[in-house]
Amino acid sequence: MRHQHRRPNRNQRFRSEVSAGGIIYRKKGGHVEIFFIKDPYNRMTFPKGHQEAGETLVQTAVREIKEETGLEGLKYIAPIGRTLFRFRREGTTIEKTVHFFLFEAPSEAKETLTGEGAIWEAAWVKAHKAFSTSGYRNLDRLLSKALRIISYEERKNRQGFRPRPPNPFPPRRPRVV
Repeated sequence: MRHQHRRPNRNQRFRSEVSAGGIIYRKKGGHVEIFFIKDPYNRMTFPKGHQEAGETLVQTAVREIKEETGLEGLKYIAPIGRTLFRFRREGTTIEKTVHFFLFEAPSEAKETLTGEGAIWEAAWVKAHKAFSTSGYRNLDRLLSKALRIISYEERKNRQGFRPRPPNPFPPRRPRVV
């Protein structure tokens, strides 16, 4: 059986969009908490939004987080990665790339939801419940990376932490005799 590939319809409109957002954590009461917002589709996710002209992706993430949540005083930690997806809006296929960055919020951080982006609910969730809270499976690998970085940062900040030196004895291939 021969597969037929769909050719793009010349009348169909196509557009690319770039957004940036943040996975935000704080340390409170001896626990790490991850910040989630409830999006207009009633799913828990992370704040994000469109990049404006002249902004870096990190600047976009910080601006969007502040606009949607009111969170301030964030400390940039690291890039996390990106996710790509397509959807249709008003007869146009949108290919969206969202770049995510990890930020640490002060332990007393308190969100102030303004309704920007139709965001009216948010929650700080203990890290061990983050995967069951997340409403989008395509964000799991980014959340996993964020939690690994947070764990590394926690170990690094503890008294007496020293990174492991590289293994001076690289693994040997087994000999066949």
